[in-house]
Amino acid sequence: MALLSTIAQGNPPSLVHCRHMFDRYGMVQFAIADIPDLKDGYCLDDNTRAFLVALLVRHLDEGNADARDIGAHALSFMEACERSDGRFHNLMDENGSFTDEVGSEDSLGRLIWASGVGARCAANPQWRTRSQALLRSALEASDALTQLRPLAYTILGCAAAIAPQEAALIPAATADVLPQALERSARAALERGLSILLQHLDDNAEGDWQWFEPGLSWGNARLPEALLRGALALGDTRAAEAGLRALSFLASITQPDDRFVPIGNRGWYERGKERAIYDQQPIETCTMVDMWLAAARLTGELQYESKALTAFSWFLGLNTNRVAMVDPDTGGCHDGLEQSRVNPNMGAESTLSYLHAHAALAAHLRGKPR
Repeated sequence: MALLSTIAQGNPPSLVHCRHMFDRYGMVQFAIADIPDLKDGYCLDDNTRAFLVALLVRHLDEGNADARDIGAHALSFMEACERSDGRFHNLMDENGSFTDEVGSEDSLGRLIWASGVGARCAANPQWRTRSQALLRSALEASDALTQLRPLAYTILGCAAAIAPQEAALIPAATADVLPQALERSARAALERGLSILLQHLDDNAEGDWQWFEPGLSWGNARLPEALLRGALALGDTRAAEAGLRALSFLASITQPDDRFVPIGNRGWYERGKERAIYDQQPIETCTMVDMWLAAARLTGELQYESKALTAFSWFLGLNTNRVAMVDPDTGGCHDGLEQSRVNPNMGAESTLSYLHAHAALAAHLRGKPR
């Protein structure tokens, strides 16, 4: 596929649609077809995703004007979400007013992830400084996190903050280090998150079910990825072994051969019951790509790069319906693969999932002999 060739050369994705989804406040959550739909406003979740995409693309092409503008708007939205007491909002309406008291655990975890990467890996020194300030505030609230996926995001952000060369999607932009107090906070949050994930795996894994929970739902691959990147940051052999074990289990169900079939959100997969095939979500493909890349980084084994490319090819038509999910000319991605059709809308989460996976693969593969 031509797009895979350009990714292997380290070329970034088109950000045309992503930029189209931004206005004066931030990135709009939803779209009707490829037109932003303002009625549900904006969220911190999507703007942290957009900031990560901007960081990845600027690593590939520091002068990319679209990535610069997207990153600047997303970072400003992230800062605007901070409350006077140091906690964060998540939801904003079309008029720029926040509609929640305090954001979800997911949104806080994603903020820690994005600001942790930005704190060390942003090409722009002002972005690094501002990311560090956000990371400091977000970590003060992180002890309240109990859900596994927000804890996984926290691990990803803290691993990148304390050991970017080893554990981040992209390397540190400079040799600068974190302030000591912030480094201690990030390390403590990372160790706490790893401990909780490992305990959940110990409590739920049994026989041929090597997983953190009694079912598979959404964002599944972020959990083993977090263990793998945490292991890279801390040199933790237990986390590395557990991450590879959970990775193998997830792959045996969703990517046992030459095609990725994510768990569908129309029923998920409860242990002992039939797994759902549809509706398949782009976010699952993004998480799977990142998981395989983390395994490749940890082990140095080329098989994991190949599996990342196979998972990514879901976007390009290597899926159960043999239909492309993206418009590579604009970078837009459809909101889901249904049993009888492709969802025609191209909202923020789906588009950013594609852009993130493309840019992460390109960053990993750039400069490697093919």
